[in-house]
Amino acid sequence: MPDKKHLKLEDLLGNDHEPPVQSDDPVQQQMADAVQRMITNAGAETWDPADKALLWQDIAAGLVSKPSIHRYLFLKIAAAILLLLSVGAWLFWPRPTHSLVQFARQQHVESATDTRLILGQQQAIVVSGKNASLVYGGKGVTINADSTLSSAAPYNTLLVPYGRRARLQLEDGTVVLLNAGSRLVYPATFRQKKREVYLEGEAFFEVAPDAHAPFFVYASRIETEVLGTSFNISAYPDDRQQSLVLASGSVRMQLPSQHLFGKHSRKLQPNEMATVGVESEDLQVSTVNVSTYTAWKDGRLLFYSTPLKEILKKLTRYYNIQLDLASTQPGLETCSGDLDLEDNLENVLDVICATNSLRYERHGQRIVLKEKD
Repeated sequence: MPDKKHLKLEDLLGNDHEPPVQSDDPVQQQMADAVQRMITNAGAETWDPADKALLWQDIAAGLVSKPSIHRYLFLKIAAAILLLLSVGAWLFWPRPTHSLVQFARQQHVESATDTRLILGQQQAIVVSGKNASLVYGGKGVTINADSTLSSAAPYNTLLVPYGRRARLQLEDGTVVLLNAGSRLVYPATFRQKKREVYLEGEAFFEVAPDAHAPFFVYASRIETEVLGTSFNISAYPDDRQQSLVLASGSVRMQLPSQHLFGKHSRKLQPNEMATVGVESEDLQVSTVNVSTYTAWKDGRLLFYSTPLKEILKKLTRYYNIQLDLASTQPGLETCSGDLDLEDNLENVLDVICATNSLRYERHGQRIVLKEKD
């Protein structure tokens, strides 16, 4: 048991292994109780021992009983430090995950060859056609301008497999174009003061303006806030980086962080692209040609000095067939061109092979590009 006249803050707060100790000094005990309340209530966060240790690491050593001549000066300094730390914790400490994001990340979905609409956790509804259309309105959701369904589920999920695309109009008028291999989780009706959706894959958004209800898009490494604008987000799980390209308006892009004072955010202007590595905290912003990153929604693939393997990866998603490059020929690292994705795959491959002195071989559901003999 430590000497109650020389207690440190960790003794007064306690931890997972030792209960808190009561000080004989009423002023010191009052300070400890205030610190405990700040830690418990600031931002309604749950603090584990390591986090708590970081909070008082710089000040704990000095919080011992001092001669009375120095006590009140010391308490003023300590109170100021604690106030700054508490405000910082409230502003920057990670908040509890949004219920929509929790739902999306815990949702279990199986792979399929058709576009599917899932109402809550119910059985999936198959949406036919290579380019599906869903429109939400007062009576529910209209699928392919034909059947209308009503949904009382809090969240709906639209799954677009490889080889398919979809156009989704949300109940607020926002239009979302989903690329192949994408998943969007969203409420059938926006009921709160902000509109939120969760994206995995790639989508182009045309957000309906509403100054009283900002629009948020959550992806694994990107959080985006807009009021009314158009932009493209690419956030495939198997890509090395994720990106946002702004076509019009303005957005604020933020990277979620697990560290105090660690969030990264940046406001983007039209024709700017923000990228972040899947395993990196670095946010890079550059000026780009927007059409290069949004042409897919119009059935085209534009690329300038793009690695051929990256082009084949995009074509794999679009045509739903595995495309691999076996050639090590110099000069194939990057390519430039304009492909019509509405054309059949054979014609597209003929163009790629003709411009790069390659040939291709089909092996079931896999096509390999090789050097010409």
